[in-house]
Amino acid sequence: MSAPTGVDLDRLVAELVERVLDDPTGALGPSVYETARLVSLAPWLDGDAARVRYLLDEQRSDGSWGGPGGYALVPTLSATEALLAVLGREGGELPLPPAALVEAARRGLAAAAALVARSAEEPVPSTVVFFMVIPALVEGINARFAVLGDGPVQPLALPHGLTDEALRGLRVGAWRNPLAGHYLEIVGQAAVGGAEMEPVDGVVGCSAAATAAWLGPREPADTAHPSVCFLRQAQERGSGAVAAMTSIVYYERAWIAGTLATAGVEREVLAPLLKELPGDVGRSGAPTAPGFAYEAETSAIVLTALARLGAPQEPDYLWQYDAGSHFMSTIPEHEPSTTTNAHILEALGCHLADGPAEGDRYRDAVARIASWLRDRQGPDGSWSDKWHASPYFATMRCALALHRYAGPASAEALGSSVDWLLHRQHEDGSWGRWDGTPEETAYAVRTLLELTTDGDARSEKSAQAVHRGCAFLLKHGLDAEHHPPLWIGKELYAPGHLVRAAVLGALIAARR
Repeated sequence: MSAPTGVDLDRLVAELVERVLDDPTGALGPSVYETARLVSLAPWLDGDAARVRYLLDEQRSDGSWGGPGGYALVPTLSATEALLAVLGREGGELPLPPAALVEAARRGLAAAAALVARSAEEPVPSTVVFFMVIPALVEGINARFAVLGDGPVQPLALPHGLTDEALRGLRVGAWRNPLAGHYLEIVGQAAVGGAEMEPVDGVVGCSAAATAAWLGPREPADTAHPSVCFLRQAQERGSGAVAAMTSIVYYERAWIAGTLATAGVEREVLAPLLKELPGDVGRSGAPTAPGFAYEAETSAIVLTALARLGAPQEPDYLWQYDAGSHFMSTIPEHEPSTTTNAHILEALGCHLADGPAEGDRYRDAVARIASWLRDRQGPDGSWSDKWHASPYFATMRCALALHRYAGPASAEALGSSVDWLLHRQHEDGSWGRWDGTPEETAYAVRTLLELTTDGDARSEKSAQAVHRGCAFLLKHGLDAEHHPPLWIGKELYAPGHLVRAAVLGALIAARR
């Protein structure tokens, strides 16, 4: 399919690359969870009234905050606990009228209780360390709800099947693992000034909430400390509110470079995205951004992008994550990830194509990962994952990795994915887990384009579906400034640059 007259996709790609290089924040929108943690943990920080007003403005009619279904639980708990913390402050004026705060907190409590009650039938979604974040927030709420005064208020229970055991272990000492820097806000007093979590450029764990927890609840004596300056700048940029993460710069640049390179964008256009990536990734790995812990997924994405753009490195770093049947995302790991394994399959497959000396070792790993991924395909032909709420993202990542590096053995699984996609397209040409979105439509289009070829029994239906999907993208995807949050962190979030790259990649691949 060709782009219509007047749409210069190559210019839009060049503009995106320039925008990404100018903005290391990932174009992430404001976060209810993180902003509420600042309200609770850093009452001394500029913009307090604006943050509280943001929370009240974001509360839905049913009293909840955040994403659909169970994805609302963590942000609802965070916002409710923050409002209770405001009401419980000693001395000084409240940032907003008490009646408004009390009403919002009561509605939040009711919404949280309803979500907890629902967890017996609908398990809580697997957001980042939810099994520790939720108990920490429930503990905070139950310690504060007396500030609401008279009236029927009951302590919150934990969701079905959840305990505080892991949280207690974290607070005893497990928080000293670098991975815990990203969620330091749930550790408690021990985190304040912790030498194990030295800030990077003023930031702890690429999180405003974690940074506030490290600084502590009282305004630091050194008001020019880099961490204080970071928080003041972050809240000023968001008019009080702060984003889900402070940066995803390495992940973002490598992901965009790889996505657009396989769509057909010339290497020289994408080469600037690789200039500031970590150097010896093959041996040392890469974090999502400076300040994050090093992990397998970003390392694999960076290694694959380097290979796609003609600067391959041996992926020796990844072997430490080999768990036998599959590869881990982090050490330790609470739940394996299908998309992490798909990214590692691509990184190992790219290297295997260069004919390494240890070819048998790489072939064995590719076969093991491919088998593990096929075993985790749903009966309908889709995949799901802990890093993204949409099955269209996981299906694209897993199906394309299998197609490229384990095609013959995966033919039946990939055919099932195509059938699933063809049956799930909406009347307007879009795809989406809830409503149709440009992001999910882009993933579906890319998958169909690569998995079906001329002569395939599904090729005609696939071509028609791609045509309708591209029409939807051209109408709704190119001018969109905001996207539904589908990526999984502590809550759902939307990385604007990555979504735009996915949309442009689908259209350019279709044009090709």
